[in-house]
Amino acid sequence: MMSSFQYLKQLVEEQHSIVVLDDFFPNLLSGFRIAEYNWYLRHFPQLVVYSTNPDFDSVHATYAQHYPQHSDRVKPYDDSSLNGCTFVYMNFLNNAHHFLLDLHSRCIPFLMTLYPGGGFGLWEPESDAKLLQILKSPLLLGIIATQNVTLDYLKEKGCKVPVHYIYGGVVHPIYFERRKEYKDNHFVHDSLNICFVAARYMEKGANKGYPQFIEIVHQLIREFHHLKFTVVGNFNADDVFLDDTARKSITFIESLTTADLKDFFLTQDIIISPNRPFLLHQGNFDGFPTGCCVEASLCGVAMICSDELKLNYHYTDGVDIVICRPVSDTIVKAVKNLILDSELLERIRIRGQSISLKIFDPKKQLGKRVSILEKAYNYQKVKWPIKLIEFFKLAKETLIYHTNYIRCIETELSVLRKKHPDKLEQIIAEQTTYIHNIEADLTTRGKYIEELEQTITVQTTHIHRVETELAKLQSLWLSRLKSVGKKLSQLIKSS
Repeated sequence: MMSSFQYLKQLVEEQHSIVVLDDFFPNLLSGFRIAEYNWYLRHFPQLVVYSTNPDFDSVHATYAQHYPQHSDRVKPYDDSSLNGCTFVYMNFLNNAHHFLLDLHSRCIPFLMTLYPGGGFGLWEPESDAKLLQILKSPLLLGIIATQNVTLDYLKEKGCKVPVHYIYGGVVHPIYFERRKEYKDNHFVHDSLNICFVAARYMEKGANKGYPQFIEIVHQLIREFHHLKFTVVGNFNADDVFLDDTARKSITFIESLTTADLKDFFLTQDIIISPNRPFLLHQGNFDGFPTGCCVEASLCGVAMICSDELKLNYHYTDGVDIVICRPVSDTIVKAVKNLILDSELLERIRIRGQSISLKIFDPKKQLGKRVSILEKAYNYQKVKWPIKLIEFFKLAKETLIYHTNYIRCIETELSVLRKKHPDKLEQIIAEQTTYIHNIEADLTTRGKYIEELEQTITVQTTHIHRVETELAKLQSLWLSRLKSVGKKLSQLIKSS
């Protein structure tokens, strides 16, 4: 039977793997996830991705057809997924908050990217509550921020861990492979292809500016009869009213995989993105440019975007992009300028593509991320006695975290007694069960920490004794060596 010290040593030595936790991967419709996680799977042989995607079996089967070399290291998340885990990486606020309790129960450090969306909002109470729990976690190693507004917001919230600023997001490497030749007869005034690409998360896709796009179509089609419009995403002709002429001029396509989306963008001239912040939910906002706009730009499509939060620091309006208010009349005027001035459209699309290629180069975007992950991983790969002390400290801090959480629940219950007495009994029952589970965990951890403290004390004493014995042995051997040296000298002289 192993002693507690041997068990703890084994526990620490077994921790070796990097784990990525996600709620959507390996769905091929999320191109940036495919690009980012596949890059990590290639770079870190010990990395495993665990997903809570409810359709995991189905999306994994499709993923395995495209990436068989990685499929065995992409698995559904369960209670054993974090066994032997050294540290965890996650994208988005909701993911980090969802897995936080599991990470705390196992004392596993983590790193995250705080992208716009995914539960993160500016000055939004629910988002702030989640973010505060994460920032207070003793296990948080650092945060990657992709927008300046996020960087400033973390400073405002008193973030104490390192914040790594990497502008923008990850784009699939397929967009940087050899591109098809751009067709020569591309700019024939009103024969241009104009697209809108987004996912609908709310009625009419108002946050993405879909109603404004339809208004733009209605206005442009009156003057330029041969324009071709395409909407890509989960939209249809009934989401917003279309007259007969507009309905005939718009093609609706369901969401596309990365490869198909690239082929589509290679046929387009202009992408319109009149997205608006704070509509999907309080505090919600998109990064700039949106992921779809970046992918379009990499294919040589001119971008017409809104930037209500002034997030742009890399593109120049009127030179390599067109930035407009999300108002249909303003955007119609901008589109007309490009339709009537083919040279201007050509310059904007080529210069925009050049800027996008530099900013979103996978070697820059993913190279920086890999470097951050490597440092986090290597930080955890220290000698086991040091790691044992770290493990002990984290366990102690986790106890404090749970204790504070119980106090917060008790405060909430006192408020509920006054505001919702009718629901109090049910809420108390739920929270009592939760508190009971935490208290049981605290008791177990308390005993474990006591045993750990005793073990460390015993081993410290033992190490001191060993060092004393070594010093004695060293002194003894030195004495003997001197004696042998004298005898050798005498033998040499006598001979």
